[in-house]
Amino acid sequence: MTQKPFFSIIIPTLNEEKNLPILLMSLAKQKERDFEIIISDSHSTDKTKNIVKEFRHSLPTLLFADKKAKNVSAARNYGASLAKGRFLVFFDADVEISRDFLRKIKEDILIHHLDALTVWNRTKSHKLAGKLILGILNFSMTVFQKIKPAANGPCMIIKKDFFDKVKGFDDEIVFGEDFDIIQKIHRLKAKFAVFETPILYVSTRRFEKEGLLFSLYKSVKALAYQLVFGPIKKPIFNYEMGGQYYEKKK
Repeated sequence: MTQKPFFSIIIPTLNEEKNLPILLMSLAKQKERDFEIIISDSHSTDKTKNIVKEFRHSLPTLLFADKKAKNVSAARNYGASLAKGRFLVFFDADVEISRDFLRKIKEDILIHHLDALTVWNRTKSHKLAGKLILGILNFSMTVFQKIKPAANGPCMIIKKDFFDKVKGFDDEIVFGEDFDIIQKIHRLKAKFAVFETPILYVSTRRFEKEGLLFSLYKSVKALAYQLVFGPIKKPIFNYEMGGQYYEKKK
């Protein structure tokens, strides 16, 4: 019988031909090799599928699963349904990780007996909007990890047993599904932690497209809504999924 991998890396995609190669290249360079990769694609109309084919040699455990999903939560859940690993690693398609990322995460899990974790979000951009918002996010996740734990969508690592117990992401939530699932497993006494390292670079393309003030407004509005009313299950602002959102209109 084939041994189950330690990690199942799940990447939801929709028209991510420009960013996905960066993530796949960083996965191909990982020192830790005990993982599988599942691309949960929602019928991309660009070259996303062709990009995945180009990495099949360097990433032999790479699976492309094409199924239209109504949102990112549904895409993540579909990828998780195909996963065989002990821990599920949810990455956004536009992140990049250091070569020691999976090795260090595995060490943290085993040393601290963790059920879920996340790491700080960093940006390569020099623009103020991304740096400021990510700085606030990292500070908040670290300070409140024992009281009101939260993980940001670009990187969430969750033990599959706990993921299954809470029945995955609530795909009726239109924004804040990452906060919701960590809260659910926290109520089940899952051990969670936030780490400064290893290095995770995230895209700040949304902040840069929408502007600093509007991005901050959306973040504050979403937080306030969740604290007062609970999970956001109806649109309170526009939030489009997919790489096409960032393309300049011709």
